[in-house]
Amino acid sequence: MPWTDFTCPDGWGIKIEDCLKKCRMDCGRCVSKPTLMAMAAGRRKWENKISATQGLNGTRLEYLKIKHDFAEAPVSRAFALLGTFHHAKHEKLEIPEALQEEFMEDELGTGFFDYYDPEEKTLWDFKTAGSYKVVKALGFEKVDVPTDEVYKSGAKKGQPKTRTEWRKGTPDIFEWQMQLSRYAWMIQDAKFPVERCLVQATVRDFSAMTSRTYGLDRQIYVIEIPMLPREEVVSFYLQKQQALLDALFDGEMPPPCSDRETWDGRRCAGYCPVWQRCDVGVKAHGQTEPAEEVA
Repeated sequence: MPWTDFTCPDGWGIKIEDCLKKCRMDCGRCVSKPTLMAMAAGRRKWENKISATQGLNGTRLEYLKIKHDFAEAPVSRAFALLGTFHHAKHEKLEIPEALQEEFMEDELGTGFFDYYDPEEKTLWDFKTAGSYKVVKALGFEKVDVPTDEVYKSGAKKGQPKTRTEWRKGTPDIFEWQMQLSRYAWMIQDAKFPVERCLVQATVRDFSAMTSRTYGLDRQIYVIEIPMLPREEVVSFYLQKQQALLDALFDGEMPPPCSDRETWDGRRCAGYCPVWQRCDVGVKAHGQTEPAEEVA
């Protein structure tokens, strides 16, 4: 995909290759050259097959990333880089018979799984995630519980007081479940049986405050992810791949990304690298006109 430029701290862009040769800023590099190289190495060229992670993104987002060159600030890639370093540590470990960081491909697209243990017939995925994401994946929901007390002064005088509790509910794991199920079926097609799928989630913002806020008691959680039926997984990725290929063939802008795909709008407002090409992204940034006319 054409991620071609880094965005410098002053807002101007520079070709990634030029940045690696020499920094254009008088004050020096915003991050180290090895870090920039690691970020640049993560770029993937579009090969007309959707990846397991691409399929979880909005079709419009992936369409715009393929059609247009775009820039990203190195500092905005911090969490992605954290995950890259996390995986790199595991790559250096030699575990007999295990499969690690393996690329896979079939008629539906591509995948790149983290670790398969043939002895336990278990697929592992290593993730770094925020406290809120981990709490939702564990299946906890925030509930306001009455305390049998009332406010005695202020704007809420006379109103009942509540305290926040996290209670067990339905796990919110759609992306993780679909991604791991995709990998699991690809691995099984390669004649390696998968009986369990597990996510090892490292809480990247764990602290005393987040622990109190979300009720987390440790920095790493192992979460079992139920494997979806093959038909459901195939249908999902087939639909996402066909929608993207049709849009690219016709040259027509796909519909806006869904609420889930935009993280209820947060992605449009602060984390989308091609927002300037999208009317929804432009509106989220308080502007009026996209960089190009939206089809």
